[in-house]
Amino acid sequence: MIIRLGLRAFLLASTCYSAGAQSPVIAAGGVVNAASYTQPVAPGSLVAIFGTNLAPGVYSASTTPWPITLAGTSVSINGIAAPLSYVSPTQINAQVPSSLPFSYGAYITANVVVTSAAGVSAPAAVSIWEEGPGVFTTDASGCGQAAALNIAPDGSFSPNSPSNSAAPGDVIAVFGTGFGLPYASPSDGTPASAAQRLQFAGGFAMNGAALLPLKYFGLAPGLVGLDQANVPIPADTREGCAVPLAVGGALSFSPAVTVSIRSSRGQCIDPPTQSYGTITLSRTIATGTSEDGETDTLAASFPSGPQLTRPLETQTPTAGYVSGVHPPAGPARSCPVPGYSQLSAGDIVVSGPKASVTAAPVTVAGSTTYSLSLPQGFVSGGAYSISAAGSAAIRAFQGSITLDPPIQITGRQVPANISSGEPITVQWTGGAPSSVVKVSLVYKSFLTDYTAYGYTSAGSGSYSFQPFCTGNPVSAGGNGVVCAFGLPGLSELVVEQMPAADQVSSFQAGGITSNIQASWIYRYVIGVAPQ
Repeated sequence: MIIRLGLRAFLLASTCYSAGAQSPVIAAGGVVNAASYTQPVAPGSLVAIFGTNLAPGVYSASTTPWPITLAGTSVSINGIAAPLSYVSPTQINAQVPSSLPFSYGAYITANVVVTSAAGVSAPAAVSIWEEGPGVFTTDASGCGQAAALNIAPDGSFSPNSPSNSAAPGDVIAVFGTGFGLPYASPSDGTPASAAQRLQFAGGFAMNGAALLPLKYFGLAPGLVGLDQANVPIPADTREGCAVPLAVGGALSFSPAVTVSIRSSRGQCIDPPTQSYGTITLSRTIATGTSEDGETDTLAASFPSGPQLTRPLETQTPTAGYVSGVHPPAGPARSCPVPGYSQLSAGDIVVSGPKASVTAAPVTVAGSTTYSLSLPQGFVSGGAYSISAAGSAAIRAFQGSITLDPPIQITGRQVPANISSGEPITVQWTGGAPSSVVKVSLVYKSFLTDYTAYGYTSAGSGSYSFQPFCTGNPVSAGGNGVVCAFGLPGLSELVVEQMPAADQVSSFQAGGITSNIQASWIYRYVIGVAPQ
C-alpha cells in the first residue's frame, strides 16, 4: 500500500530569526541529507542547508511546484536552481535538482551557493551520488523513533510508536529521502503523482539481521522529494520499544533508526538484556599496497542489548566460491540505539610465548572499546593466556587460546588479462591442516569492495578461482568468449588463516549471559597491479 501524507509531518525546521543584513554564510559541512544530516546526497532528494544570514526571516512554500526564490533567497547547486520549501536565517530546506549531472557509480563534488538580498555566500561543497538514504525520525534528529506508519490488514494506517507497536508479520511504511533514482523523475519541486519504484531494488536490515527485500521501494506519492519503503517485519524479529532498522539502496545503508514491535501490538515491552564477548588476536602482512608491512593487533568487545545473540559464523570449505559480493557500505553516521551498549571488563592481559600486553578499556558515552597495537611478531603460533581484571558489569575471568602456526605464501598466478579464461591461484606452505584458509579476490571501489571468496583447509596448500566464461569462439562464428570472476576488476588478493568454527576457544565470565569467544587470524594482503 502507498501512503500519502503532508510533508510537514517529516520536515521540522528551525524558527530562529536573524538581525542585520549580512551576506549568507553556509556552515562547514552544512549541506546534508534532510533526514539523516549526512552526505552524500542524491539528485531529487531533500537537503537541509545550515548557516547564518541565509534569509531575512522564516518563510515556507505554500504551493507546488516549490519556488526557486523564497523571500528573496535562492539556492544553486552547480549553477542549477534548487526548489525551496523553507527558508530561515539559519536553515534552508531544498530539493537537489534532478537534472544535476553526475556519473553512475562515482561521487562528484558540487558547489552550493545561497543568494539573498544581502549578498552571495561562498560556495560550499557537497558530495553527490545516485543514492544517500536517510530515514526521517519523529524528533527530526535523524536518530531514534522512525517516522513510520503501521499498515493494518484492512489498509488503514497509524503512526508506529511505543504505545502503538506493530507485530511480527505486519508491514510498516518508512519515509525518507535519497533512497535512489526513479526511472522518470517528477519535475523539480513537484510531488510524485503516483507510485514509482526506484531503479535499484532496496532492502532493509532489522535488529542487525541480514539484508531482506522490501514490499515497496520508491517515490512517496503526493510528496516532493520523499521516498517510501514498505517493510515486512520478519516473523522471528524480536519484540521491543526500540528495534533497530536500516534501509538500504543499491550500495549504502541509512543510519539506524528504531521502530516499536510487540506480538500483540499496543504498548511495547523490552525483552531481557543479553550479552556476549569476543576477543581477537590478528596479524596482517601487506605487500604491494599503500600500507605495506606487518600489523599485529588485539581487539575485544562485549556487546549488550535486548535479546542480543551472537551473529552466526559459518565457514564452509568448498571447491567452488561465492562471487560478486558487494555488501552495502556502512552509514556515514552512527546512531545510538536505546538499550544497546558495549560493556567493560576492566584491563585485559594477554600473555604469549614472547611477551605480555595489557589492553585498557576506553569508554565513551557508556560504551567501551578495546583496540591495542601489538609488537610485531606478537601474534604467532603457540599458547596464550587471557585474563581480565573485571568491572561492575563483568567479573574477572581467565581463559586460554592456542594459535596454529601461520602459513607462508609461496606464490600466486594472476593472468595478465583476467578475462583470458585462465584461473587465479594462490599457493602456501605450513600451517596446521585443521585450520581454515579463506582466499578472496577484491576489487576496491570508492564506496564498497566487491569480492569473490572461497574456503579450503590450510593443509591443501593452494586455492584456485576458475573464471565464469560465456559466449562462443570467434572461430565458430560467435562474438568471442568473455571470462570473469564475478567482480569488475582486481585490486588485491587476500588470504586469511583462522581456526575452524568448532575450534574457537570459549570460556565463561560472570555478568556475561552467553560466553566469551577468543579467536585469531593471520591475514595476507597482496596488491595486484591494475589490469
